[in-house]
Amino acid sequence: MSKRKPDQTITHRIELQTKERELIQDYMMFEQANKLIASLASMDIKTMYAWLNVAEALGFLDTPIPTVTDLDEIAGAVGGWATNTAIQNEQSRQEKHGTGFSLQDDLNYMIFRFFGGTREEWDAQTNGA
Repeated sequence: MSKRKPDQTITHRIELQTKERELIQDYMMFEQANKLIASLASMDIKTMYAWLNVAEALGFLDTPIPTVTDLDEIAGAVGGWATNTAIQNEQSRQEKHGTGFSLQDDLNYMIFRFFGGTREEWDAQTNGA
């Protein structure tokens, strides 16, 4: 039997309201996010780190994880720390509060006195150092 040609075309149209469109868009976004999360979770750590390097190098994101683009910042931070440590230690020694000693000196003195040291022993120990 041969198939006869249709003599009419019937069209069905589905129209969505704004709320229904928003729900479908949200659903599609969550499905895409689930696929992305599944692909990220299945990646090994080296591949993920490589993609983070690429994304940060292209300027898409700035991760708290050290990447290749952070090398100058890391080197600067280490150099700054090394040069400023001595300066900061000297400044903290010079910062005084009401008793004429730094807070660290006062704490050390209280601990020294707690274990039975005298003021003369403390003065001899700190002036001799």
